[in-house]
Amino acid sequence: MPKTFKVQQCLNSNFVTSLKFKWYTTGSISQILSSNSPETCLAYLTNLEKRGDPQMDSRLLTKLIDCYAQVFSCLPLAKHSQNESYARMLVRFAELKAVQDPDDAQDRFILARSSCKCFAFVHIAHAQFELSQGNASKCALILQKAFGANAKPTELVETALQNLKLGKTHLLPLEDRKNIAGQSCLRAEQPEFTVLLLEYRYVPYDLHTSYTDNKIICVFQGSVAAFSNDSITIKGRQFFILKMIGRGGSSKVYQVLDHRKQLFAVKYVNLEEADSQTIESYKNEIEHLNHLQQYSDQIIKLYDYEITNSYIYMLMECGNLDLNTWLRNHKGVNPLERKFYWKNMLEAVHTIHKHGIVHSDLKPANFVIVNASLKLIDFGIANRIQPDVTSIVKDSQVGTLNYMPPEAIKDTSSKAGKPSSKISPKGDVWSLGCILYCMTYGKTPFQSITNQIAKLHAITDPSHQIDFPDIPEKDLLDVLKRCLVRNPKERISIAELLAHPYLQLQPHTVPEPVQPVNNELQRILNDLAALQSPNSIARAASVSTTFSSSVNIQGVIKKYSECTCRHKG
Repeated sequence: MPKTFKVQQCLNSNFVTSLKFKWYTTGSISQILSSNSPETCLAYLTNLEKRGDPQMDSRLLTKLIDCYAQVFSCLPLAKHSQNESYARMLVRFAELKAVQDPDDAQDRFILARSSCKCFAFVHIAHAQFELSQGNASKCALILQKAFGANAKPTELVETALQNLKLGKTHLLPLEDRKNIAGQSCLRAEQPEFTVLLLEYRYVPYDLHTSYTDNKIICVFQGSVAAFSNDSITIKGRQFFILKMIGRGGSSKVYQVLDHRKQLFAVKYVNLEEADSQTIESYKNEIEHLNHLQQYSDQIIKLYDYEITNSYIYMLMECGNLDLNTWLRNHKGVNPLERKFYWKNMLEAVHTIHKHGIVHSDLKPANFVIVNASLKLIDFGIANRIQPDVTSIVKDSQVGTLNYMPPEAIKDTSSKAGKPSSKISPKGDVWSLGCILYCMTYGKTPFQSITNQIAKLHAITDPSHQIDFPDIPEKDLLDVLKRCLVRNPKERISIAELLAHPYLQLQPHTVPEPVQPVNNELQRILNDLAALQSPNSIARAASVSTTFSSSVNIQGVIKKYSECTCRHKG
C-alpha cells in the first residue's frame, strides 16, 4: 500500500495522536497492561483480532483468549465494571470462548451481565449467543431482564426484542452489531486523513460515478490508489480468484481457477506481518505436506508452492468444508458416514505416524471434506519423532483443550520449573477418540465442565469417570472406551483401530423370496413338526426329489434333523 502522506500532514498534531495510537496497537501485551487503561487494552485487542478470523485460526484464537485473560488478571472487575470498554472486553472474551467451548462461554456471558448491567449491548450479546444455540425462550428472558436492569440505550433492547419476535436470526442490524463487537473506540481515535479502505465487490473508483470490478480502493487525504485483486501468479502460472474461503493470522485462503477451469485453493501468507515462530510453522506445514501426500489420499494435496522474503504461496487441493462446520450443520450423524469418516481419519493419522510425525492438535477443524472423503490439513505445530525415541517433550502446551490428551497437559514439576508436555503418537489417538465421541454423542467428553481449571483436573484425574451412554453399536462403544484411556501405554494404537471389528462393514443380506409350497410338501412338514421322528425324516427325504424344483427340501430336512438331534441330546 503506497504512502502518500505529505510533510505538513506528518507535522499535523492529529498525526501525533495517530503515532501514539499505533504504538498502543502494535506494542507487546505487557506494554499495554502497564497503561492500566481499559480503553488502551480494548484498542490493542481489537487491532490484534484484525490479523485474521479466530473462528478459522486456532493459533490466533488461543493468543486472543490468553491476552484477554492477562488483561482481566491485571484490571480487576470490581474497579472497572462500570467502564464501557471493560464491558466490551468481557463480551468479546465470552464470544471468543463460544468458539472454543460454548458451555464456558455461558458462564462468561452471565458474569458480564451480572457485573455490567447498565450496558444494553452486554445483555443483547448474551441473548444473541442463546439464540445461536437454539434457545429462543432464554433469549427473550434475557432481553426482558435488560429492561428491569434499566440497561441503556433502551431503544437498542427494544430493537433486539422486536427482531426476535419477527423471527430474525440477528437481533440487531449490522451497524449496531459492529458496535457490540467493540469497534467504536478504534474508529473514534483514528485521524481523518490516515486511511479509508473500501473492500466491496463494486466500489467507486473516483468516489463519484465510475466503477471497477474486483478492486480495493485506498484513499489517503484525497489521493486514490487502485489495486487489482483478481488473480495470483505462482511460478509464472496465473490463477483467477473466485472468492476468499478462509483467513487466519497472517494468512488468507482463496478459491481460484486456472486457465483450464480447474478449481484449487491458494494459501497466501504475508511474511511481513508474521513473527518468526509463525513463519517457521508455515514452512513446517509445507515440509510435511510435500513429504506425506505421496503416501496417502487422506492428506490434502500440495501441488506447488513459492516462498520469498515477503510472502508464501501454497497451491493446494480445494475442499468443500471442514469437519467442524459439517458437524455443526448436522444434529445427528449417520452411522455409516461416521464409520466412513472415522476410517479416513485413521488412515491419515496412520500415515503421518509411520513417517515419525505426531500432529499434536487433531480436532474436527483439521479435517476437510474433499469429494465426500475426509483429508487431514494443517501441520503447523506437528513435530517429528526421531527413530530411536518414542516421544518428544515440548516446551509449551499445544492443542485444543477439549481434544487434548492428559499427557499433553503442562507438567509444572518439570526441571527448573519450566512447563513442558510430553507427546507421542498415542496422544493423537486420544484426540481422535474425542472427535469420534463428538460424532457419537454430539459433544466432547469434557465439554460439560465449564470451569477451565476443573476441566484440566478432570482430563488428568484417573478417578474422574468419562460418561459413555449406552448405544446400539457395541463395537463403536468399545472403540471409544479404548481410545479414551488416560494411560497412553494402555491406550489402543492406530494400527489396532484399523483392524477393529467396528470398521468391518457387515454386508446387508437380502432374504430370499419365499417360494409357494404345495399341499403335499406342507403335509410332510406338518408331520415332521408333530412327530419329531427320525423315521419320518427319512420318509420325507425319500420323496424330497419330487419337490426339488420348488424349494431346497433336503436343506430344510437336514437343518431340522440337526436341531432335533441336539434337542434329544
